[in-house]
This record gives sequence, C-alpha cells and structure tokens, in this order.
Amino acid sequence: MRILILFVCGLAFLYSCKQAETNYPELQQPLSDLQLKKIDSVCDAFIKRGHTVGLSLGLSHNGNIIYSKGFGLANIASKTPATDSTIYAIASISKFITAITTLKLAEAGKLNLSDKVSKYVPLPKQDHMEDITIEHLLRHQSGLVDHEDYMDSIYINEKRIPTQKEFLNFIDQPLFFTPGTHYSYSNSGYALLSSILENIEQQSFDALIKTNISNPHQLHSIAMWPNNWHRDNASMSYEVVEKNIDTSFHMMTEGMKGDGGLSSTITDLLKLMDQLSAGDIISKASLDQMLSPTPIGKTSIDYGLGVKFGMYQDERTYGHSGGYKGIGWAIVAHYPDSGYTFAAAMNTNYSPDEVWLLRHYIMPIVLGIEPPDFNETNQVANANRYVGTYSDINRWGAGEGSVRIVTTSDGQLFWDNPKTETPGARLYQKNDSIFNWKPFPYDSYRFHFVNDSVVACSEYYDGMFGMVRMRK
Repeated sequence: MRILILFVCGLAFLYSCKQAETNYPELQQPLSDLQLKKIDSVCDAFIKRGHTVGLSLGLSHNGNIIYSKGFGLANIASKTPATDSTIYAIASISKFITAITTLKLAEAGKLNLSDKVSKYVPLPKQDHMEDITIEHLLRHQSGLVDHEDYMDSIYINEKRIPTQKEFLNFIDQPLFFTPGTHYSYSNSGYALLSSILENIEQQSFDALIKTNISNPHQLHSIAMWPNNWHRDNASMSYEVVEKNIDTSFHMMTEGMKGDGGLSSTITDLLKLMDQLSAGDIISKASLDQMLSPTPIGKTSIDYGLGVKFGMYQDERTYGHSGGYKGIGWAIVAHYPDSGYTFAAAMNTNYSPDEVWLLRHYIMPIVLGIEPPDFNETNQVANANRYVGTYSDINRWGAGEGSVRIVTTSDGQLFWDNPKTETPGARLYQKNDSIFNWKPFPYDSYRFHFVNDSVVACSEYYDGMFGMVRMRK
C-alpha cells in the first residue's frame, strides 16, 4: 500500500512545505494563504503525475469546512470536472458508517452488541459459528473467511451478483479461530451485519442508512453507490489496466452493502465525522465504546467497532479508509486534539499513487508537525527481543498469511519482506514499543509486550491502525 518510488520527490516536497508557525494547532483560525497554496500544490502534483483521473479533498476545523476542492475529472467522457460535491464510491468507509448505524440502533434498544448473529440471520453449522456476536462482527473477530476474492470471481467471470444463498454456502467453512480470540479483517462479517440491520429495520440497507444517518443529519450523498452512480454529480469509476482505463467493473458493486457498498461526497464525510465527534449522531458513551481497543489474548489492538485509531505523532486520530477494484480509494480521519478532519477520495484503482499519500503530505502542513528525528547513531536497546517472524491470517482462505521478518545487525533493527529481494528497511526507535521508518516517516510500528516478551506487531499508516501480525 505504500509506494516507495515516490519517497524521494515526495518527502523533499514535504520538507520544503514546513509550517511557518509552530504553534498553529493551538490557533483557532482557518488555514493561512501559505498553507492553502501548499495544499493546492500537493493536489496539483498528484493529478499531474497522471495516476488518477480525478480526486476531491476537504478539511474541516471544529466543525467548519475550511478547504474543499476537486482536481482532475469526475468523468472522462463528459469532461465533467471533479469538485467538492462529486460523489465517490467509498468502499470500506462503509464499514465505519455501518458501525455507527449499529450503535445508533443499539441506543434505541433494537439490538445488543452481545446478541448472537444466529438470532437474526441463518448461519452454517460449523464449530463455534453459533458463538459469533454482533460485536465480533464489528471488531473483525468472527473468524469467518473473507468473501472478497470469491465475490470478485463471480463479478468478473460471470458478470453477476452472488445470491445470499451462495454467500452463505461460501462461508460454510471452518472458522480461523474461536470467535473473540483473534482479529482478521472480514468483509464477510460486515456483509452479515448489514443483513442483520435490514432484518431488524425491515428495510433495504440503502433505506435504513437514509433513515438513520443521511436524512436526519443532512448527509444526503451518503447512500448505496448503485443508487447514486446515475446522479449528475457522481464520478465514474476507473481502473488502470495495462496503462489503459477500464470502467466495466464499477457496475458490478451492487452486491456490496455494509462491507463496501456506500458512496459519499468528501464534504458529507467531513460533516459525518464532525457530527459524530460532537455527539450528534450517537452519544459520547457510544463513541467511547466505538473507540475501545479490541482485545487479542493478553494484548489489544487499535481497531475498535468499525473504526481505526492511533497516534499521529502526539495527536490522537481515528477514522477509516477504503478501496476496491474498479472504483478507487477514499479516506476520512479526525484529529480530536486539534479539531481537524481530513477527507479525500479518488476515482481510479490500480494507480501507482493512492489517496493515503495525500494525507501523508497534507496533514503535516495543516498541523505544523515535522518528521521524527532519525538518529543514525542510536542503537536499539535489547534489540534481540524484537527479532522474529511476524504473520497475519490469510483471511481469504487456507495457507499462510503475509509474513515480515525483524532482523538485527550492529544493534539496529530491520523490517523485511522475505518474498522480495529488497533489503529490509531500518526501524528507528521512539520508545520501547514504537518504531518509525524513513520511507514514510509518519508511519509507525508498535510491538506488543506480554510479560516483557514481544507477542505481536501492529502497523500504523500515518497514525491510524492498519494491521497486526502475530509473532510466531
């Protein structure tokens, strides 16, 4: 997900755009002209590289939108420009909105997070499947196999949407783990969750999102993507295929619901996040519950109830990202300590550039922060205790997950992908648990300790939790 070839030019540009006023986060005022020009320059450069057809980006501060623009085209054929009112498919940000909706229904007494999934939808008769709860679905702790590759094969090869029966037949496989004991990102879990909400509300998923989120909170672009893509301000979706643009796949997203089927403008994503943080959509108590860490054995990770969180330098941050074949990428992130919210979306997939890079370059300008200090002479204390092999779960089926190896040399640590010939990247120690690396200096690695022994390592992308790998 991180494109290293952009590091040299991108990081040099970032260093040239340092915030002039170091105390900006404490100043309750809009962005300066200098900041606005720097942000424009980042987005202009992003478009000029030719790796996306169009993008939109927005920023808000304490609930007020302070920047919102589009760049490039929303539609090549009609030459429609991208604007801040362009509607994009938002892929897995749908999970974030599904989780908010679930908590809203819980507040209304229509469900409990401890309810068994089998109370609302039929499940296959696999061991421990009857133990899966709504909270397990929200936290990606069900142990279900992920349907993404299976659904894709039907979309692409048969050009049709899998039926509910086919979906249930597909997940009729042994669980990866006993529910609640581990973490494995699961589109299947959120597909089940949206079916539960439909059964409770006796509405289509599109209707219940409009009833509970879009209409009462004036967020009218948030709806199912298939119901939005015919609107005049909807972006076409594109996929880079051997240096050409393909548009066929985006029409095959009708089978997605709570796992990845929603769409929005970037301004409505900003408003959604600002209203959420203000306690206007769900209560502060529910938001705190949403942001509670997910336990894994004797440790925990920074994925809550449908939300990723972490620390961006010394700033708290939370939100979600999303991307899918043929529809593009989107991200929304809130920074509660300074009151800023960031939202961006692009309409092109399989691009060498991805939308996360915009946040990587822009938020240091907004927050007035600089990269961590990379002291070349410092050695890692007790370096050997971090050394080992770390692996996640292959959520698409049988076989090993992705593996990374931590090695040591001359008192330094290196993070290495054993399947590539690229040398391992050096990790620079911030404290006993947190390390950074130079290619993306705002990314970090958190080692999890139990009884003074490392048991896992979490990866954070610009402060937000990305994934966890358990130490073998």
